[in-house]
Amino acid sequence: MDLRESREEAICAAADALRSGLLAIFPTETVYGLFFTEKAKADAYALKGRELNKPCAYHVGSFETLFAVAGEQSEEIISALKEKLPGSYTFLLPKDGGKVGVRYPSHKDVCEMLEKVGEPVFGTSANISGEAPPTELSDTKALWEGVAVAVDGGSVRGVASEVVDLTGSEPRTIRKAE
Repeated sequence: MDLRESREEAICAAADALRSGLLAIFPTETVYGLFFTEKAKADAYALKGRELNKPCAYHVGSFETLFAVAGEQSEEIISALKEKLPGSYTFLLPKDGGKVGVRYPSHKDVCEMLEKVGEPVFGTSANISGEAPPTELSDTKALWEGVAVAVDGGSVRGVASEVVDLTGSEPRTIRKAE
């Protein structure tokens, strides 16, 4: 399904699949993402060959959803988030004595799709764990058998989001966007 030719249809098809507990591939401003809800988490991890102890970030399409997932945050953290988001960042935030990862992409189509799902959505790069980040839908071919919807949005940048930990006294970059 091509996002450029049938935008609304592609967004709705991906959101419907996710609501049904299935997997979807969708482009972001960074790389192609594999998206899933809690119901399909084990399937997504198995498909990618991802270690079960390796967390995935929630992907959100609005600040409202971000704070619904991440809970109450300090004014300093809210300020930092609003300065950088939406954008190519994943933030680790304090929640319930632990951490939660959140990403609010700047790609309007993926944000619209995420908001249509109506429940928290996880996302990770749409590749086999350890392989290069996918910049074209064809780069995700190894996962197609296990996904309900694969949306083509053309070439994307190919640089994974920068990961920043905001749980300590100072922000700490875990992964640079390079």
